[in-house]
Amino acid sequence: MFDAIESQYKHLLLTLKNNKINTKIVEKAFVCANLLHSGQVRKSGEPYIKHPLEVAIILADLGFDEDVVSAGLLHDVVEDCGMTVEQIAKDFNLRTAELVDAVSAIETENYEFNNDSIFEDENFIKMSAEEQTFNKLIQFGKKNQLAFCIKFADRLHNLRTIGIFDRSKQLNKVRETEQWILPIAKILKAEYFYQQISNECFKIIYNINDCALFKHYDEYHNSNQKNIENIINVFRSALATTGVYDIRCEDILQNQVYSDITTISKNADIKHISQGTILKVSNYNIYLICRGDVKSTVNDVVKNMQHKITKIKIIDAKIDVAGEPYFVIMDYYRNKYRLYIMTLSEYVTKMIGTLDGQFNTFIAEEDTHNIQTEYIKVITRSGEIKHMPKDSTVLDFAFKIHKDIGFGFKYALINNGKTKFPPHTKLTDGDQVTIFNERDDEGNILNIAELKWLAYVNTDFAKKSLIKHFEKFVKKN
Repeated sequence: MFDAIESQYKHLLLTLKNNKINTKIVEKAFVCANLLHSGQVRKSGEPYIKHPLEVAIILADLGFDEDVVSAGLLHDVVEDCGMTVEQIAKDFNLRTAELVDAVSAIETENYEFNNDSIFEDENFIKMSAEEQTFNKLIQFGKKNQLAFCIKFADRLHNLRTIGIFDRSKQLNKVRETEQWILPIAKILKAEYFYQQISNECFKIIYNINDCALFKHYDEYHNSNQKNIENIINVFRSALATTGVYDIRCEDILQNQVYSDITTISKNADIKHISQGTILKVSNYNIYLICRGDVKSTVNDVVKNMQHKITKIKIIDAKIDVAGEPYFVIMDYYRNKYRLYIMTLSEYVTKMIGTLDGQFNTFIAEEDTHNIQTEYIKVITRSGEIKHMPKDSTVLDFAFKIHKDIGFGFKYALINNGKTKFPPHTKLTDGDQVTIFNERDDEGNILNIAELKWLAYVNTDFAKKSLIKHFEKFVKKN
């Protein structure tokens, strides 16, 4: 295991050197993190240092600088090892310290209940602390959006290694990710993080061990590596005299492949998808990185494909969900690709986002939910599916089931977990929710509605039910 860590560390340093990034502060950060995490292990039994090292590698592979990569290595030392932000600033620099501070969680045991906030309840301190942790990240991120990228890399590696936990904990981590992490990544147009994190959530939700899609996808992509290398070499040779100076090929992830399959086959069952079905859609992105004018390079590429690359055909031209144009091409093995032509700066922006201060334009305070899908599916304890507006809470869901269940709301359990969720908890697509009510000695549901519940609901029915209820008291007075 320690040989593997040494190998990963060497990979990290080599990546930074290849990117012409100074490694001095990163080497110091690794020594510090390795010392502070010494003796700590993850749930899998691996030395804990493996996690921050993997986070740093993700950041380095994407071209981030030494301060960001160092913050990736140190991102858990405040939360888990007792090192202070002030000490990090002293030993490293203020920029690295602020990035670590941004992604450090607020400790539940030290959390001070805010009596002025209607969204806090002394019975749900853990939930309040988690929400405040993300609010803190958002406030830091408005000043330095690089903090989000460290959080993205941290969450990505945690999702990739979450299989050791029970399913309820996995699903709760997915719903937290969909509520907080993915909306921010989408706003920033951080496509690499958005796609990778979304795909890990997708694999957890659909249980990678139960679905044919994942098995056939792996078999196809593993067996096709030689063909892909040949195609890239063909492009390199044919486009040597054009404005293209680099070619990059990346797998299209399982969730996007499945989404494309459902577009052409509405009744596709994820558990029974064949390899033949997977071959019907694009499975790879090819990026042609060009110098200067993209438009003239596109013309050159099209001409060369018509005359020099005759076994690879352009079969369509489309625009992806991010608004980027691409060609759909097919090779002589009938593999399909999305072919993008862009400058290096456009490619980097597509991968890691804008990071240009535009975050404040799209987000206000804690409102990260305005970019989710219009409606989500929420499942009752008995398995019945209810369609709810995207910003619905568990209290909205309680009223959806029955008005009395809404008025008697005590707490909710989500995805068969043991955590008791408060009434203002936001729902995400696919959540299975069990509502618990306040009851009298005979088992009858009690009405325990509070005026502040009006701030917890977003559906018209729940709002009108509460307003009508409290109007009675107003009229009496």
